[in-house]
Amino acid sequence: MKNQFEDQRLERSNWEFIRWFGFDQFEPERAVTSYWVPSKVFLGIRVLTALYSTIVMWTSLANSAIAGEFHIYFGYFTTLTFVGLHAYLITSLYHHVRYIWSGNKLDSFFKQPTFINYLYVYLYHSIMVFNIVTPVVFWAVLNTAGAVSSNTVKIWINDSVHGVSLALMMLDVIFNRMRVYTNMIILIILNVIIYMCLSFLVHAVTNVWVYPFLDWSKGAQAALMYVIVGTLFTFVFFLMIGIHDFRDWIAQKTNCAPKQDISPRSMEYFALPRYDTSASSGHQYQQQQNHSYGDEPSMTSTQQIHG
Repeated sequence: MKNQFEDQRLERSNWEFIRWFGFDQFEPERAVTSYWVPSKVFLGIRVLTALYSTIVMWTSLANSAIAGEFHIYFGYFTTLTFVGLHAYLITSLYHHVRYIWSGNKLDSFFKQPTFINYLYVYLYHSIMVFNIVTPVVFWAVLNTAGAVSSNTVKIWINDSVHGVSLALMMLDVIFNRMRVYTNMIILIILNVIIYMCLSFLVHAVTNVWVYPFLDWSKGAQAALMYVIVGTLFTFVFFLMIGIHDFRDWIAQKTNCAPKQDISPRSMEYFALPRYDTSASSGHQYQQQQNHSYGDEPSMTSTQQIHG
């Protein structure tokens, strides 16, 4: 039996670049429901993952401070990646609790400024990529010597941010119904470039490379690593598109999701219906935008201002 979902989309943005990236195609119900289990069961899973990430996050912070390394703590891509994952899990948990508590209403999304929903969409795209790249680079490149710490807590933290983090992310991907928007790859690459600039700044201030392969004094070897890592980010992004498509395809084949005319991913900017803003079609457009779940309005004045 097919699950019944409203999947109400955010209001169409007035900004072309917002539409181009797919931010306003976000359907909040996809973040708090699953093809495979009831939403309450999914919430239980999120409670556990959010609790684990919270313990790791604060233990890692404390351990860094005790070791006198806090000044460079946020200079590591691994740290920023896990902070992003933790932020996503906590934010999703908040919205999920509000969804269940309110009787399956999506007020927590639709009654907050729209740009916060856009940030949530971006956060999801970043954590799904970075939490694959980080373990791969660490275990394939940075841990080739197989160094083992005698500190049990450090070992646990290391395994959590370079391995368990991947499991936490994939668990959420499997159970949620989120979509991936193809053009977001541009922002992911831009994020990586910004981090590289941060690593250069850290080196300029501390004379330390947070990751040895970033050291440009190695010449061609460093240049090759830059290209390889950049390519890896791109490959993983499209791999995750495939994983999301495969998840949705299985849901369709098992009759847990309706078959769709267009791909559930995101070449859809050009596949979406065009909205005619002329007077003749204005009434029809307004009717579409006023479609809502239950008795709740589809948009708030706050969203209209920020959309």
